[in-house]
Amino acid sequence: MEIMHLSKRLTKRPTKRWIKWAAGANFLVAACALFAADPAVITIASKNLFPESITSTADGAIIIGSYGTSTVWRIPPGENNAAKWIDSSNSKGALLGVLADEKSGRLLVCQAGVKTFDLKTGAAKEELAIPTANPFCNDLAVRDDGSLYVTDTTGAKIFMFAKGATTPFATTAVEVASDPLLAGADGLAFLSDPDKLYVNSVTSSKLLRLDLAKDGKVTKITDLKLSRPLQGPDGMRPIDGKRLIIAEGNGRTAMGVPNGDSVEITTLKEGGMEGGTPAVTVTKGMGWTIEGKLRQRDAKNPDADKGPFRLFPVPIPK
Repeated sequence: MEIMHLSKRLTKRPTKRWIKWAAGANFLVAACALFAADPAVITIASKNLFPESITSTADGAIIIGSYGTSTVWRIPPGENNAAKWIDSSNSKGALLGVLADEKSGRLLVCQAGVKTFDLKTGAAKEELAIPTANPFCNDLAVRDDGSLYVTDTTGAKIFMFAKGATTPFATTAVEVASDPLLAGADGLAFLSDPDKLYVNSVTSSKLLRLDLAKDGKVTKITDLKLSRPLQGPDGMRPIDGKRLIIAEGNGRTAMGVPNGDSVEITTLKEGGMEGGTPAVTVTKGMGWTIEGKLRQRDAKNPDADKGPFRLFPVPIPK
């Protein structure tokens, strides 16, 4: 009999109070799920890290290149603690761009030329030379055929390391572009078309498209029209085959969507970062941007504590 009464009560029309309670409970569950899924800001307790570039792997690991200490730091997948991984402080040149190339199993590091390290162990591998006086290798991108492109910021040039015969890359680069438009060339990235390389300029705030021939050389440079100006663009990575994520040195993180000779620029994050942001990456569907503080680096007082440094999650629109 009691079971029948219970059954009748359950089949009755829900009261307004019950509906409000259920709606509130569903909202709370959804909010908790959203909060749990949203990564937290990661704080790196290093007084002189001064990160210049970041990269990531498909499993969610984030790798940080430290301009301040000429070291590379790593945050393992699913963790929020960064630890020093590679020490390159005995090498000449500033440690700038870092790029995880999972196809070759290498971490590629700009330090005058390009140094490569095993992407799993951090063990040193090849040293790749840029044949120019005082090269300023700033950032890197890998074409789908395995060739490696780098920017020479002060030389206003682009160099390419062809795919190697016995190693992933040729040991010496060839110059594939030199043009006044490339003054300040910094971040670069490929999207779905391997014959188009996107390059930004940290000094002129331009975003350029470089058309590539089959041999990898640049045949045309197009100064793209932007829907809003960029301010000191630096690191740049593909989000997917159609979109770019761009670090603006003034502290903004933007998304760029090329369409012909134009690019729609959308601000993803603005403010909250000390000293701007020099670098971005995307892994597991989440963008990340890092606090550089490069303007706060005091050469007269290298022991001054400028840390900690923070890495911010940047949700990517669908």
